[in-house]
Amino acid sequence: MRVTKSSQDKLQKILESQGFIVRYEKGSFRGGYCVVHHQKTVIINKFFPLEGIIQALTEVVRWIEITDTEAMPDELRKIVDKIKESPILED
Repeated sequence: MRVTKSSQDKLQKILESQGFIVRYEKGSFRGGYCVVHHQKTVIINKFFPLEGIIQALTEVVRWIEITDTEAMPDELRKIVDKIKESPILED
């Protein structure tokens, strides 16, 4: 996925279509994101560079169960399929 604001917006729309709230906050967490326990809230470190934000959002999309792709536009559904099919990259 390309590192653009548009890519970030698309990933955020995917999460929002599944009932998640995406918030960009400052925090002392070292990772790129955290999912608030028992809530559909994703918090992204707002000081992360765009590449890190996109990587974090992609990880969350890969991690969650996507229940309703029928309501998504084709473009977003293709992104979800690509993310779910791609191998997990390890550091």
